[in-house]
Amino acid sequence: MRLHRFYLQNENFETLHPGDSFECLDPEIVKQVGLVLRAQPGDVVRFFNNSVEWEFEIKSVSKKEIVCAVKVQVVSLLQKRKVFLIQSLIKKDKFEWVAQKCTELGITDIIPVISERSEKRGLDEQRLKKIIIEAAEQSGWGRVPTLHVITSLEVAVETLTKEKVLIYTLDMAGKKQIGNSGESVAMCIGPEGGWGDKDKNLFKKYSVDNISIGDSVLRAETAAIIGVYAFLSQ
Repeated sequence: MRLHRFYLQNENFETLHPGDSFECLDPEIVKQVGLVLRAQPGDVVRFFNNSVEWEFEIKSVSKKEIVCAVKVQVVSLLQKRKVFLIQSLIKKDKFEWVAQKCTELGITDIIPVISERSEKRGLDEQRLKKIIIEAAEQSGWGRVPTLHVITSLEVAVETLTKEKVLIYTLDMAGKKQIGNSGESVAMCIGPEGGWGDKDKNLFKKYSVDNISIGDSVLRAETAAIIGVYAFLSQ
């Protein structure tokens, strides 16, 4: 039976030991465990904080807290390389779907950007963070991807270039070679209308490589999923 996992970003799990007592006071998680899952004393859950994951045995559940006993530390599933998704803003539901699925695949960073043909200019960041956290909890990742603030395509590319991240964008005529598996990489995905001339000139300016993942023209959300998978399968 799969154990339910919950992300507690601000908890210091590094100092815990088997047998210690732990109180979860996060109202959302208390509600989820107590009312939705109807957990009972003796049930086991997992909590993680991007660094450490533990199994806990529930001792009591109330409307305000979950009291647990620490059982055993778990070896979390961790991403083997830094993979950035530079995603041009697209329709809200599609962007959320991309963030959810790329999190499940093992993305480490999501950077929403405004490009030349972007029709959208904003996101519900709180809702998006919740979707990303839930996807990481469900898929077993021990680290939740970082959702960066919305920025321009140029700022995102320039910043990652300075950090020596290998940056790619999709092009049917592009090359198929991707950087070595140990290197940090980024995939640029355009809006519904594709990259504009200014975007393409920007890629030339920063020597962004084109890669090919097939001969068909893909929708923005499809390209993001396949592009990220291509990176993570290296």
